[in-house]
Amino acid sequence: MIACSAKIAIAGPKGEREVAAESFATHAYAASKGAIEALTRALAAYYARDGIRVNAIAPALVATPMSRRAQEDRAILAYLVEKQPLAGGPIDADDVSAIALALLSDDARMVTGQVVTVDGGWSVSEPQTRGDRTDG
Repeated sequence: MIACSAKIAIAGPKGEREVAAESFATHAYAASKGAIEALTRALAAYYARDGIRVNAIAPALVATPMSRRAQEDRAILAYLVEKQPLAGGPIDADDVSAIALALLSDDARMVTGQVVTVDGGWSVSEPQTRGDRTDG
């Protein structure tokens, strides 16, 4: 069993929370995604003895019909270039489905109760201009 929980619903570092709250999340949406993560762990703990694995995938903004509004908003797209640097914008749905297939395969037979983040770098990046970056 695989559940899906959007990573953008969970509040991030200070400064990011305001943008995420304004552009992406509502309290009910964030609560529902947190509930999916908790339910995933609870189900995995309960069903592990029966050999049933339960995991979740927590993607950031993925290019799907549901996210069309965000994909058409220039401000959000500019934000995504910085927040999802591995994708350079919305994540391709095939990148998320590849993780789902991996979790469903025998290669993941020892994996249960995990929330796999597929966010193109969202959770480890902060929007910045190239001039603000210090690599040295």
